[in-house]
Amino acid sequence: MKRRIALSLVLIMSLGLFACSKEPVQITSARVVQGLDKGSGNFDRVLEICFDKPLTSNYFHSITIITKEEVKITGSGLLRPLASDPDARCHLRNVYLYIHKDSPLDARQLIKDYVLPGNIRQLLIQIYDEEPEGKELPIAEKLFSDL
Repeated sequence: MKRRIALSLVLIMSLGLFACSKEPVQITSARVVQGLDKGSGNFDRVLEICFDKPLTSNYFHSITIITKEEVKITGSGLLRPLASDPDARCHLRNVYLYIHKDSPLDARQLIKDYVLPGNIRQLLIQIYDEEPEGKELPIAEKLFSDL
């Protein structure tokens, strides 16, 4: 009897976890976009990440950009559903926002000089339900070459 109760509790808890899980996402495309900046210099390097459908929940993402000159930029952040355009499948991310304490010296200038359309050897995008705390596997991952 105790075993049945324990199994029933495990089953109920498992069903509860599935009910709260987020929708799966699929990365369809990515590219570096220029020309969005209107003179400030803050938006001259933007990464466009597109999904198969609009996001309906918050997701955490990480990126690794490697240019043809071997400049490596890594970063991460939260992707939220777009309140301004809930039907949009693509998210625009300012590449300068990926700069962090472990970024290379002069990361801003490196991004300006090397993170250009046609100069990206590899771009790895990983999507997680929540910010990883250890070695969690991404729920979606895509490697792009020659962007």
